[in-house]
Amino acid sequence: MNADALLKLYTSMLRLRMVEEAIANCYQNKEINMYIHLYIGQEAIASGVCANLEKGDFVFSNHRSHGHFIACGGSLRQLFAELMGRVTGCSKGKGGSMHLIDTSVGFMGSSSIVAGNIPISTGAALALKLKHSKNISVCFFGDGAVDEGVFYESLNFAALKNLPVLFVCENNFYAIYSHQLKRQRYDNICKKAVVFGVAAKRLDGNDALRIYTESKNIIANKILVRGPATETLPFSLLESFP
Repeated sequence: MNADALLKLYTSMLRLRMVEEAIANCYQNKEINMYIHLYIGQEAIASGVCANLEKGDFVFSNHRSHGHFIACGGSLRQLFAELMGRVTGCSKGKGGSMHLIDTSVGFMGSSSIVAGNIPISTGAALALKLKHSKNISVCFFGDGAVDEGVFYESLNFAALKNLPVLFVCENNFYAIYSHQLKRQRYDNICKKAVVFGVAAKRLDGNDALRIYTESKNIIANKILVRGPATETLPFSLLESFP
C-alpha cells in the first residue's frame, strides 16, 4: 500500500472510533434515547473491506451498523440525527441505530433481525449478475447469525448460482451472553462455508492491512482462485475475530 492508501485506511478507523465514542457520550448524557450497539473494537474490518469498494457496489449491515455506515461514506449529520430521532435522519428518525441507510454511497440498509441481511445481500448479488454488472454485494454479520438456517441457505444459493457476493463474518465469539462454543461444536466458521463450495479465510480482526489486502483480491478482481487453476469463485467468506 502506498502512503495515501495507508493514511486513508487509518483515517477511516480513527473516524469510526471517534464517532462511536461521541455516540456513547450522547447516550450517557441522554441525548440519545434508544438502544444502540457500538462498533468499537472492530474498526479495522469495516475500514479494510470498504476501502476497496467501487461505485455501484452494495453493502448490507446488521444491528451493529454504525461502523459499516461510516466506512461506506454515510452522512455523519444524518447518522446523529437518526440516533436522536429527528426527521432529518437517514431513516427520517423512524429507524434508529439498527436501521440505517444511505443508498447514495451504496449502503443499502441494516437489519435488526439476526441474519436478516444475509439473504437480502444474496438476492442483490443475483440482481447484479442478471444485469451483467461488474459490481459486488457485501454482507456484514456476526457469529450469532451463523446459528440461523438462512445463513446456510444463502451460502448454498450463492455457490449454486455463482454470485458476486462477499460474506464478512465479524466473529466476537458471543451472541449476547452465549459463547460461540456453547452454541456451535467448532469455532471455525470458515469450515462451514467450504462445505458449500464457498472460498473462505480466517483473518485477525485487528490486522487492517491483511483485511484490506484479502478483500482487495476479492472485490477488485471479483474472483478468488481456490484449488485447480480453472476453479474461480466470485463469492467468498471472510471470518474476522478479535
